[in-house]
Amino acid sequence: MDRTAGLDRYVAEESAVTIRCCSGPNLPEMLMTPTVARLMWEWRAVYQPALAAVGAELSPRRRAVLTRASPPRVVFVVGEETLTRLEARNPDPDTAAEQLRSLRDDAGERHVSLLVHPLTAPALPWAAGRFTVTTGADGRHTAFVETPEPNGLLTVREPEHVEAYLTIFAALRRDSVSEDTSLARIAETLPPRQTAAAAECGDRQGTPMSTVRG
Repeated sequence: MDRTAGLDRYVAEESAVTIRCCSGPNLPEMLMTPTVARLMWEWRAVYQPALAAVGAELSPRRRAVLTRASPPRVVFVVGEETLTRLEARNPDPDTAAEQLRSLRDDAGERHVSLLVHPLTAPALPWAAGRFTVTTGADGRHTAFVETPEPNGLLTVREPEHVEAYLTIFAALRRDSVSEDTSLARIAETLPPRQTAAAAECGDRQGTPMSTVRG
């Protein structure tokens, strides 16, 4: 991937009115803490050096999209595998707890919808890869699809092809649990002292993870 592709994705996210992100069994890059982002890009630099270089550089700015003035409406579909790894305190207890607190706080924002795709749901369509679809003020959609190849990122603008990713995203969203259930699942992964602190602050309470809504 050259710098242009990575910059195009950031520019599209920064100016988007809606962002849809499917991260599969991994954390969405926009929701990573600086520590987790650094570890992830260091790991990916081994097999995707170009993507890792521009990704690490743009990581803080991509995350800042969520806190800009008039932020976009953002919907994340995240595989429950992500939470189970953090629940196991990987990569280490402090880093995992920090990431979980950040994830909980982000999920509680009014313009952010974080939906957990449970392990009991139909398999994620990995043939589609991890992808983000941005929608600009003009209503045009662009899909940015991560691939295993060294260049790492495919930009899709053809309406019929973008529509395929929107269809996949709609299916993943339908098979995920609700926002409140997802937030409750995140709270479950926090250490007890963190969960107690969240309750005292009046965080939303959800239904058990086993409740899957269409």
